[in-house]
Amino acid sequence: MSTTQESSAARARDYRIPTKSRWTGAWRIAAAVGATGFGIAAYGYRADPDRFPFAYLFGFFVALSIALGSLFFVLVLYVTKASWGISVRRVAELFMRPMAIFAVLIIPLILTLGHLFPWAGAKQVESVSSAERSDPLAEARGIAEREPYGLRDLPLPNAGRLVRAEQQAEAHIVDHKRAYLDRRFFLGRLVAYLVIWTWLAYKYFNWSTDQDTTKALANTAAAQRFTPLGLILFAFTLTFFAFDWLLSLDATWYSTIFGVQVFAQCALVQMAALIVMTLLLRRSGLLGDTVNVEHYHDMGKLLFGWVVFWSYVSFAQFFLTWYANIPDEISWFHKRWDDNGGTWMWVSVVIVVLHFFVPFWFLLSRNTKRRLPLLAAGATCMLLMHVVEVYWIIMPNLGPLDPSLLDLGCLLGVVGVYLAAVLRGMEDYALVPVGDPRLVRALEFENA
Repeated sequence: MSTTQESSAARARDYRIPTKSRWTGAWRIAAAVGATGFGIAAYGYRADPDRFPFAYLFGFFVALSIALGSLFFVLVLYVTKASWGISVRRVAELFMRPMAIFAVLIIPLILTLGHLFPWAGAKQVESVSSAERSDPLAEARGIAEREPYGLRDLPLPNAGRLVRAEQQAEAHIVDHKRAYLDRRFFLGRLVAYLVIWTWLAYKYFNWSTDQDTTKALANTAAAQRFTPLGLILFAFTLTFFAFDWLLSLDATWYSTIFGVQVFAQCALVQMAALIVMTLLLRRSGLLGDTVNVEHYHDMGKLLFGWVVFWSYVSFAQFFLTWYANIPDEISWFHKRWDDNGGTWMWVSVVIVVLHFFVPFWFLLSRNTKRRLPLLAAGATCMLLMHVVEVYWIIMPNLGPLDPSLLDLGCLLGVVGVYLAAVLRGMEDYALVPVGDPRLVRALEFENA
């Protein structure tokens, strides 16, 4: 069959999941996993209420990052007018479609805000209690817990004064940010983020799915005209969400590049999820020939590119912090290396090795990108390492590394419900944007 005939056949096919497919009703399995996870989380909340908000934020952001990364991918395809990605765009759109569900999933975090963020609780940063003032050993222990391991055996003269000075410095830093970290302003920004993301996802998804039936070129033109503004809104909201919900877990830490690092995480995990999902759909024959080796080659290049970008941004943040050696900044890295009993040290090493060195050399080869089993292995590794990295960002704020069933329950609960919404959408809409005028060019795409 010629390329033109293949293109005509692709446009004539609806690419919907048939009723007898094993994908029909798959959302129920994901929903059951989510319900089980939430059951574990509910039990864990009663057993360890202090751990629950951190574990729940971990699961929440893993799911949200895939949705946000998918929204970004759709925006980039429109703003660049790239035709190669048309055949995989609908799967990305289905990942971003359930954005509104996060307005419901975030309710447990709002209810436990005071446990998650010290600055949002009833107790603000206070000076040392009178009992601690009268106990120099307690004061010495307090200051020692904040020192790197190499300094903990040194004598601590005037330890009580040092403790109070440190606490006063921390209080001054938080007070300096008090206008921004106001509880009402904080929740108001959250509402703005969720509204903007949901609106963008709804707008682009409707443009795309309406075009399946109308074949209207105006939909593509409207989406392309609006995308520059959409990207600006996306950039600002994601950056400030990262500041609010991840950076301010330690309100004394400063990092101007942290929002970019979180963006890199979202873009990277989205491409990994897109590769894995399209490979599964392709194996079931649901995508036909619309997604072939040429498309996976390009997605592999993007996956490799995001690995490099994430590594660059992460190293830049670490290197500048290490070089400046400012106590307010290096404390964040101390928590993930020699503080908390040094328990997070090996997690940090694993992230460096399996999030950069191994995937960098593995995905560098052209052959790896064109051999689908190898590409699937690389994408799966990136998915797993994203989960590890989010855990590494959030949980050290709670204390030493001590994995709990509650952490797994929150992850399964939020991700399960989110995937149930994604899979349910796959039954309602075509898996390929058959009405897009550039689909023919996507099917004819070939790497140089």
